[in-house]
Amino acid sequence: MARAISVKIPVSTLIADIEASIAKIDEAVAAYAGEFKTYKENLKAFDSALSAKVIEAISDSSNIGTDFSSPIRISTNYNGRISVDFDAEALGFPARPTEPAKPNEKTYFGREYTTRKEILEKNLRILRMTTQEEVSASSYSSVIDLI
Repeated sequence: MARAISVKIPVSTLIADIEASIAKIDEAVAAYAGEFKTYKENLKAFDSALSAKVIEAISDSSNIGTDFSSPIRISTNYNGRISVDFDAEALGFPARPTEPAKPNEKTYFGREYTTRKEILEKNLRILRMTTQEEVSASSYSSVIDLI
């Protein structure tokens, strides 16, 4: 018959992990403004490069067609509107820059709508008040998802 294994994690290790995670969040919040500014600059460069590629693609009439396999597909709908679709991969359009994620945005954790940092700080306060030297692995696993 198998015996249950009881795993314990030192509280000091868990506190250090939580503090490191909070420091990472603070660094990401501080760096977000610069990353977003860079993203906006890259987006402007993308827009101008995309415009140039569209003009270049349209000027070559061999790209234009009405079938689905055409790099540039022209179609009309039932009320006479004309639509132009570009196959970005076939025409070599540049990739759109990705917007940086907000580092400490509020989201749902269970039924709580809060930030990751607030939950970590709450857990850190509780761990600093405890007199126990170790926590169980199940308690550690519930906090490790946030770290």
